[in-house]
Amino acid sequence: MARLSAKAKQRIYSNLEKYARSGMGMEKTCQSLLDQPRLRAVEKRIYSGLLSGIQQGKSIGAALGDSSPVITSLEEEIISAAEAGGMLDRGFSHLSEYFRRLHVTRGRILKGLTYPIILLHIAIPVSTLAVSVFGQFSFDSSEPKTSYAEAFEQMGMTMLLGYLGVALLLAWSVLLVRLARRSAVTDQFLNRIPLIGKARRSAAMERFTQVFEIFLLAGKKISDALRGAGKASASGVLHEASERGARLAEEGESLSSALNASPYAFPDDFSRGIMAAEESGQLDRELAEWSRLYSENTKEAMEQVAEWAPKLFYWAVLFFVAFLIIRSAIAYRDLLMNLLNGF
Repeated sequence: MARLSAKAKQRIYSNLEKYARSGMGMEKTCQSLLDQPRLRAVEKRIYSGLLSGIQQGKSIGAALGDSSPVITSLEEEIISAAEAGGMLDRGFSHLSEYFRRLHVTRGRILKGLTYPIILLHIAIPVSTLAVSVFGQFSFDSSEPKTSYAEAFEQMGMTMLLGYLGVALLLAWSVLLVRLARRSAVTDQFLNRIPLIGKARRSAAMERFTQVFEIFLLAGKKISDALRGAGKASASGVLHEASERGARLAEEGESLSSALNASPYAFPDDFSRGIMAAEESGQLDRELAEWSRLYSENTKEAMEQVAEWAPKLFYWAVLFFVAFLIIRSAIAYRDLLMNLLNGF
C-alpha cells in the first residue's frame, strides 16, 4: 500500500486550505491541484478521488476519506466536522498544522536516534564475536565450543529478534492509537504514558475546542457541537463524554452541566471557564482562547517528546551495551582463568 509522509500531507492540506479560504469551489480546487506538475501518484489519487466523490454527491469529508487508504479516519472526521460547521478552511488549516508538527517532531526524534542506533549495530556484532573468540581458545586440540559460523548466526538472530521486536512494538502502538479514538479505556491507558500522554491530551482538547467553536459560530445546536467535537477529537474519553453531554443537552441541560457530567474527561479549569462564559454570553471568545492555549500546550508537549524520546532511548541503549560489555568481560575472564590453569 502506498504511503504518504507527514510532510506530504501537510503540503496537501495547506494547498486545500488556501483554495478553501479563497472561496473557490472544491471541484475547481481539485482540478487545479491535479494540473500541478510533478505530483506523486498517491497525491493524484487523493485529489481525483475527492473530485470524483464530490461529483457523485458525497460530502467533502466522506469523499476525502474514500479517496485513498492513506487518509485516516481522524482526517475524515475533522474535515466532516469543519464542513458541517461551514468553515472548511479551518479544518484544512488544523490538519496542515498538525502534520507540520508531526513532521518536525519525527525529524527531531530520528535525528536524535541516529547515534544510539549506530552504537547498537556496532556493539552487538563486536560483543558476539568477542565472546566467540574468547570461548574458542583451548590448550588441547579439542573442537571449540562455538564456531565462527555459529557466532555469526547468533549475531544475526540477535539482530533479527531486535528488528522483529521493534516491528511488533510499532504495530501494537498503531493498533492502540486507532482503538483509542473510540475506546475510553485504551485512551486513558495511552494518556498515562509519560510525555506521550500529555501531548495526546493537549492535542485532543485542541481539536475538541476548535471544532466546537466552528459549530458554535455556525449556529449549530449544542448537542450537535458536542457530538461533532467529540468525534473529531480522536479521543475515546472525549468522545464518550461528549455523547453523554449531548444527550443531556437534548434534554434541556446547560453546556456546563453537560461537561460536568464527565469530570474525568474535561480539565477543571476548562469546565469552570466554559460555565462562566456560558452565563456571560462569551462562549465563542472563551472557546477561541482555549483553542489557542491548547494549541500552544500541544506544541510544547510535542517539543518535549522530540527532546526526551531520543535521550531515553540513548540511555536504554547504553544499559544494553553495558550488558554486552560485561558479557564480553566475563568471557575474557574465563579465558584468563583457563590460561592460568593451563600452566
